Amino acid sequence: MKRFLPFLLCVLAFSCAPKTLTVMTYNVGAFAKYGDDSLPEVAALINAQGCDLVALNELDSCNRRHSDFQVQRLAGELGGWQYAFASAFPFAGGGYGNGVVSARPIVRNFRLALPQADGSEPRSVAVVETEQCVFASVHLDFQGEEAALVQARLINEWFSGRYAGSKKPVLLCGDMNSVPGSPAILALEQVWERLSSDDPTFSTEDPHVCIDYIFALKSARPVKVENAGVLMEGTETLSDHFPVVLTLRY
Repeated sequence: MKRFLPFLLCVLAFSCAPKTLTVMTYNVGAFAKYGDDSLPEVAALINAQGCDLVALNELDSCNRRHSDFQVQRLAGELGGWQYAFASAFPFAGGGYGNGVVSARPIVRNFRLALPQADGSEPRSVAVVETEQCVFASVHLDFQGEEAALVQARLINEWFSGRYAGSKKPVLLCGDMNSVPGSPAILALEQVWERLSSDDPTFSTEDPHVCIDYIFALKSARPVKVENAGVLMEGTETLSDHFPVVLTLRY
């Protein structure tokens, strides 16, 4: 037994050591806001930031506007990452919605449908589980505060019911179309800790408002933010939103 003690101590030390995750949220505008195809440049940006997981908004899936399955193509451009897609609604003969790309294996994924309420259209949440965390990409309605608030409340209910007490961090990312202090953000902050800053994320032509966020579920494993930022330099022509990146320790 004595000869195995150093090995056991080493295993215990490794298992208890702090772990880190680098995550990004990015409304990519179907990779076509200011050009024909910004996907290769977005992939290079993700790799340059050393991301483990990326939440994506405004993805096309095999429709007349873009015939490819964009999240799948991005995962391939990243070198064979895994991916998940949650269609928000049918669009132009195909789909449109949110997605996640992950450098880590995805062990399960879910699509959470959000109600339209008085908003412009139905919305969705793409949820993945890896061995390290639960990670979700959402795009709330932009038309009215009531729709975003209804959607935020459903998100709170679903994640709290499924992941309260989780031993993994649970992260919610995306374009909330709501500013800090708005009803939807205040509702989310009842259940989630906001990890990202108030720095402007929209628009790249006139940065003046924060509407893209990263949150952590308060009732799940806590996280500590090591580095955080809105990537403005060099991303002005990739989308009309700036990407938000965080490195977390847990």
